[in-house]
Amino acid sequence: MTDTERAGVGLDPAAAFDPAAAFDLAAAQKGLDEQPFSRLLRARLTAFGDGGATLELDIREELLQQYGFVHGGVLSYAADNTLTFAAATALGPAIVTGGFSIQYLRPARGRTLRARAEVVHAGRRQAVCRCDLTVLAADGTERLCAVAQGTALSLNSPADNGPAGGG
Repeated sequence: MTDTERAGVGLDPAAAFDPAAAFDLAAAQKGLDEQPFSRLLRARLTAFGDGGATLELDIREELLQQYGFVHGGVLSYAADNTLTFAAATALGPAIVTGGFSIQYLRPARGRTLRARAEVVHAGRRQAVCRCDLTVLAADGTERLCAVAQGTALSLNSPADNGPAGGG
C-alpha cells in the first residue's frame, strides 16, 4: 500500500461511500495513525471535514536537512497526506493520490509545520485540491513556505469495478 492510500486503510474500495456514515476527524486520525511513516513523523490531523483538512507536525532535528530547514520530503509528505484527506471529505475514504505538485517558496523554519488543504473541485471520480504549508514560530506567527496542488481518485468509481471493456 502506498502512503497516498491512507484514508482508505482497512476499507473495501468496492463499497459505495455513504456520506451519512461516521467519517469524521476521529476516523480520519485513526487512518493516519495506521500509517507507520505518519507515526514516525508524529503527524496529527487537527481539522477534517467540510471540504478541507489540516495536518500538523512538530519540527524536530530529525526532520531537518543540512542547512537547518525542514527537509523537502517532509513538506511533500505533509502536502500529499493533507491533499488526500481533504479529497476524502468529498469522495469518501477509499481514494488514492493521482498526482501532485509542490512549489517551495522559502525555507521552512519554526516549531510546527501546518498543512491546510481544501477541495477546489470534486466530481464523482476525482477531486482537485490545493494545500498551503506554513510554519509556526515560537511566538505564534505563521509564515507560508510552500504551496501544492493535487488530484485524488476514487477507488469506488464504476470504471474500477470489473475488467476493462465490461467483459
